[in-house]
Amino acid sequence: MADPLGSAALVFLAGAGLCLVVGPFVIRWLTRMQCVAPARYEDCPPLLAYHAAKRNTPTMGGVFVLAAGILAAATAGGFSNADGWLVGAAVLGLGAVGLLDDWLKFRRPNAGGLRSLPKLLAALLIGAVVGLVIQTRSLDARLVQIPWLGQSVDLGWGWVPFAAVVVAGCAHAVNLTDGLDGLAPGCVAIALSALGLLVLAGDPRHQGLMPWCAGLSGACVGFLWFNAFPAAVVLGDVGALGLGAALATVSLLTQTALWLVVIGGVFVAEALSVMLQVASYRWRGKRRIFRVAPLHHHVHLGGLSEPKVMVRFWVAGLLLAMLGITQ
Repeated sequence: MADPLGSAALVFLAGAGLCLVVGPFVIRWLTRMQCVAPARYEDCPPLLAYHAAKRNTPTMGGVFVLAAGILAAATAGGFSNADGWLVGAAVLGLGAVGLLDDWLKFRRPNAGGLRSLPKLLAALLIGAVVGLVIQTRSLDARLVQIPWLGQSVDLGWGWVPFAAVVVAGCAHAVNLTDGLDGLAPGCVAIALSALGLLVLAGDPRHQGLMPWCAGLSGACVGFLWFNAFPAAVVLGDVGALGLGAALATVSLLTQTALWLVVIGGVFVAEALSVMLQVASYRWRGKRRIFRVAPLHHHVHLGGLSEPKVMVRFWVAGLLLAMLGITQ
C-alpha cells in the first residue's frame, strides 16, 4: 500500500492526466460554440487592446479543470468522508455560480454576466452554509490558528460570518487573479499543494482532504498545458470561483484560514489592489493608485512581458507558500 505522500502524488498525476486528455476535445467544443468572453477595460485603451488581441480565445476552461480534479479526488476516496463531501459541494456550488455568470456573457454582444452584488451574495451564502455545516460537527471546528504564535482562537458566534467572508473573499480573489495567461491556475496549484502538505502533517481526521488538494492542484497543472502563454483557453468564472471555494473550504476545515492569507498572498495582493483602487477613485477625486487594477495588469503595463509577470507572480506565490507552511 502506498504511503500518503505517494498516494497524493498519484492523485495529482491523475488530475493532470485527465486534464491533458480531455482538454483538446473541450477546447474545440468551446471554440465551436463561440464561448468567448467580451472585452473589458473600456476605460483603459492599452488593456482593451490586450483583450481584443485575445478575442478568439475561448473561456470556461474551468469546466474541465473542475471535472478532472473532482474525478481524480473521487477515485481516491474524496467522497468517503464528510470533509470531502463539503469541499465537493462548495466547489460545485460556486462553480455553478461562475458557470451562470459565464453563460450570461454569451447571450448577446457586450453582455456583462451576473452583476457584482448578486454574485457576492451567492458566494457569501455558500460560505455561510459551509461554516454552519462545520460548526454543527463540533465546537472545536470553530477554532482558527494564529500564524506563528502556536495558538488558536475560538470565534464563537463569529465563526459563520468569518467562514462566509473567507469563502467569498477567496473565490473572488482567485477570480481577480485570472487575468493573464497561466497566472491563476499556477498560483492555485501552488497554494493547494501547500495546504495539502499541511493536511499531511496535521490532524489525521482531515487526511480525507488530501485527494482534493492533490486532484485539483494536478488538474491546474494539466490545464497550464493549454493556458500557458499564448493561451488556447482561459479558466473563466466557473473555474476561478470553484477553485477559490476549494482553497477556502480546505483551510476552514483544517483551521488554517489565517495561514491562507500568507499561503495565498498573491490572491490577497490582487484583491487589495482592486479595493484600494476603487476606494481611491471614489474618495480621492477619481485619482488612481495603480495604472489599472488588479495588480498583475499594473505590473504588465509597467513594461514587463506577460510571461515574465506570470513567472514572477508564481515565484512570489511559491515563496509565500513555503513561508506559510513554516508552522
